Amino acid sequence: MSSSKVKSAERVMAVLDLLGRRVTPLSALEIAAALDLPKSTTHHLLNVMRDMSYVAYWPDRRVWSLGISALEIGAAYLRTGHLQHEGQRHLSTLTARTGQTSHLAVLQGTDVLYLDKREPQGSGIRLVTDVGTRLPAHLTAVGRSILAFLDHSELRARFAEYNWPQRTDVRVDSFEQLTSLLADVRTAGYAVETGSTTSGIECVAAPVRSGDGSAVAAIGVATVAGTQSLSLDQLTAEVQAVAGRFSTELGHAPGE
Repeated sequence: MSSSKVKSAERVMAVLDLLGRRVTPLSALEIAAALDLPKSTTHHLLNVMRDMSYVAYWPDRRVWSLGISALEIGAAYLRTGHLQHEGQRHLSTLTARTGQTSHLAVLQGTDVLYLDKREPQGSGIRLVTDVGTRLPAHLTAVGRSILAFLDHSELRARFAEYNWPQRTDVRVDSFEQLTSLLADVRTAGYAVETGSTTSGIECVAAPVRSGDGSAVAAIGVATVAGTQSLSLDQLTAEVQAVAGRFSTELGHAPGE
């Protein structure tokens, strides 16, 4: 394959990734600026992608968003994605045993992406962890559970020139603060976060590890702080037990 075709493919992927990360549609000029692309190249890419329904154009606002083909690929992943498929019963077990909302997430750059979620019957609590949601990994218990098992050099590379976005007054805003938190997570084998993603919400998470010891995902529960029927220790034990069983199925040997 020629280098020009590879570059075009990389640019298509970059456009999809950018539109997938933004909560509102973008103009062609905004896309070109964000990806450092020539305006003519950006328009050409967008028109080709629109013809294949991977992006959609809003003529009244002159902006672009993801198209129906992108939705179809996402839906196909939810049907066939290995981690999401295998994690379904583990989330169901965790929610049944704790009476709390459980979720499965993976690391994407410096964000976590929520792959699946289970809510207890009759839950009136509205959480931000819907399937497909991205949140800054450094703020979340699931994110810290995965980050804690990265090599220090990889961790530093991911957060080089990071702008440390925050969601509440409970802040984590430096690499030094993050690495201190992650050291505690590695020692404990789980992460707890209270109020840094949503005020009043407490999350407990543990890593899902593969045969090589890496954390490929994390499983967690989210509760309204101070209202859960189980103690924090009990919640933590349940989360670790479920994440441990999932890890064993992926080839991880306990104790390694």
